[in-house]
Amino acid sequence: MDGKPIVMKKLIALAVVAIASQAAAFAGEPVSSSKQVIAPLPPPPPEFFRPNEFDIGMFATYATGVGSGNAGKLHAWGGGMDFTYWFPWKYAGVRFQGAGVNIRGGGGSRTVTLVDGFTAPVTVTGGGGGVPAGILTGDFLLRLPLDDFWPGFHLAPYGFVGLGGIILGGGEDQGRSVSENFTVTNNATGVTRQVTLTGRRVSAIRQHIGTDRVLGHVGGGLEYRFTPHIGIFGEIGYDFPNGSSNNFIQTNFGLRYAF
Repeated sequence: MDGKPIVMKKLIALAVVAIASQAAAFAGEPVSSSKQVIAPLPPPPPEFFRPNEFDIGMFATYATGVGSGNAGKLHAWGGGMDFTYWFPWKYAGVRFQGAGVNIRGGGGSRTVTLVDGFTAPVTVTGGGGGVPAGILTGDFLLRLPLDDFWPGFHLAPYGFVGLGGIILGGGEDQGRSVSENFTVTNNATGVTRQVTLTGRRVSAIRQHIGTDRVLGHVGGGLEYRFTPHIGIFGEIGYDFPNGSSNNFIQTNFGLRYAF
């Protein structure tokens, strides 16, 4: 009986030693964390052609007549501005464009009959002069940004169709009167006669275009963006005022800023 307390003491001592060794083993192991640091994703590249975009363009313009007769000799230089809004669907938009030009040409020599029944045709030279004009159009546009398919290639072809008008100003020879004498001969009788004609000198431009006219407008162009806001563009439009001999081609080159 006396030996039992000693045995119990030894068992307790062994248990304490075992527990202490286990605790020391756990204390020596490194503490690990289950959380990992995740790097943030890089921001998406900026869009160069965006929805809800408002653009302002400035351009130089050249127009040349493609109508019949002397109308095909007309040409004009000038410049203008346009204002474009692209819809939330960035591939479509609307535009207002205005250009001021000086139309020249249409002169040269031509034969006219002064009096019916007398066939003494008279050759008239001149009639070109210069006439200032404004060309105003409102267009619907469709574009296709190619960087949707080839990132880094910030080019967008576009097409347009619309309506507008051409407004003619005062020309160099407007309001000047003329009075000239001509000798005319009747083919049937051989009788000659002196004829004095008076009138107002009118340039060939006004003879072909006349006064202000409504016109249709259709064409296409290319725009390249150096940044999401700054680009250059070139476009060609075919304008057909009422009257088939008045058609002309308008070419624009310029800069565009996109907000």
